[in-house]
Amino acid sequence: MRTLLVTGCAGAALLLGACQELTVENPNLPDRERATQQPISTESFVASAFRTAWPEIGHDDYPSWAFSTIAQEITSGFADFGQLELSALPRSAWNNSPVNNRNEVNEDPWYTLYGTISAVNDAIIAIDDGLVIVDDVRTARAKAVGKLMQGVSHGYLGLYFDKAIIVDENTDLGSLANAEFNPYPEMIDAAIDQIDAAITVAGTQNFSLPAETFFYTAMSRDEFVRLANSYAARFLAYAPRSRTERAAVDWNEVIRRVDAGITQDFAPIAQPDILFDDWKRLVARVRNVARPSDFGRPSYWLLGPADSSGGFQNWLNTPVDNRRAFQMITKDRRIQGASGPSSAGKYVGYNRNDIFRSDRGTYRYSWYFFGRFGTGVSWQTGPQPAITTTEMDLLKAEALIRLNRAAEAVPLINRSRVANGELPPVTIDGPPNEAGCVPRKLNGQCGSLWDALRYEKGIEMVGVNGVTAFFDARGWQTLPENSIVHLPIPGRELATLQLENYTFGGPGGEGSAPAPDPETCPVNLPRCS
Repeated sequence: MRTLLVTGCAGAALLLGACQELTVENPNLPDRERATQQPISTESFVASAFRTAWPEIGHDDYPSWAFSTIAQEITSGFADFGQLELSALPRSAWNNSPVNNRNEVNEDPWYTLYGTISAVNDAIIAIDDGLVIVDDVRTARAKAVGKLMQGVSHGYLGLYFDKAIIVDENTDLGSLANAEFNPYPEMIDAAIDQIDAAITVAGTQNFSLPAETFFYTAMSRDEFVRLANSYAARFLAYAPRSRTERAAVDWNEVIRRVDAGITQDFAPIAQPDILFDDWKRLVARVRNVARPSDFGRPSYWLLGPADSSGGFQNWLNTPVDNRRAFQMITKDRRIQGASGPSSAGKYVGYNRNDIFRSDRGTYRYSWYFFGRFGTGVSWQTGPQPAITTTEMDLLKAEALIRLNRAAEAVPLINRSRVANGELPPVTIDGPPNEAGCVPRKLNGQCGSLWDALRYEKGIEMVGVNGVTAFFDARGWQTLPENSIVHLPIPGRELATLQLENYTFGGPGGEGSAPAPDPETCPVNLPRCS
């Protein structure tokens, strides 16, 4: 199969528009060969790579709004960012036409991540050809960061798309016209190999990373290696498109990566107009104090398992088109304060306001707003949590459960559950079977340890980024039936290459999610089917 159009910019870049975000310090040396003869210009290719990729890995509007609403983490009635059509019930196929005015859902990550790959490949080629950036320490640092960003970019292409193409510093760009697309498992394997290469290079020199560039938080060499392992853990766990594939993950390797990963939250420091988290801005947007979270709101599918009023079960048992928002009662202090059901919790607050158009579905209504990471300008100032230790704890907990070591998972689940939710601890039997049980099953019965893990992952990850809930939902089989499980290559790219258009999702379509079956446990546990 013919693939990826090769174009030129500050290096040989894949795909139309791939170089739009790349910058070279000396504008008079625009081509790769000349630019990479300048050590500081070469270093700048790498130093800006994370900032270039950042929006497309869950911290901007595409594909975050589409993925989060498909997964029923956030609900919205607005058409922006492709979310309306992709989250509508019943599900329909994604419109992959090049002229779809929501085509940025798959165009933005495709072209931007390949632009990032192009930039770091240019730098790595120059270094491998003998370029020294000031000294051996800075040269090794640039190559290590370049290899990590090469891996991160390939990894997210593998998470998002059914197939893409592996392009590294050893790729003969002249051969790409006849190359074949790589299916997503191969993309993930390549990403892990590139991340491991970054770790190997980092082991050759003891460097540090400044707070003002690279990853926008000060970092030692050892912290860099830990970050690399956490990205590898993500890619291993989140790549599966089905329950069967998720069960087949090498969960021992996930545990190894988590144990070698971050020991404190990875939270880049935002800088206005340079690095900021537009996902966090819109999830918590307040244009009018009477209407907080006026763009999207936490879904009842996310919050409802914490409800002890029976309202969630009534909502579920109501025909979809007749569903309306309701007030919950819960012991989870992340959702409800101690003074009553109308008081704000630590992450979520109550606001009785139907802010979306009814003709787009009252099932989209939610009376809850999100504010964990602040409002106002918090999205462009201060730390922006991107990978948290809680996420890693809960990935490890899932691995332990799947490996029949559920007792070891219990304290990992309880860390956030008790400290943040102020909930009674779970045991291997699940949460205490009491009037205020959190979480409950869809039928209202008190949940299992597996239910508690999934609930904890959902409530702790909301707002961190806009894509993880989608990865979990497809692997846990909780996506609504006929949702897309991944994105097709953009129609614009297919048209350029004169290849047949294709898509995913919709009834009977390829790449469509099966009927949800959320509460079936991967191993034998109490209260599990």
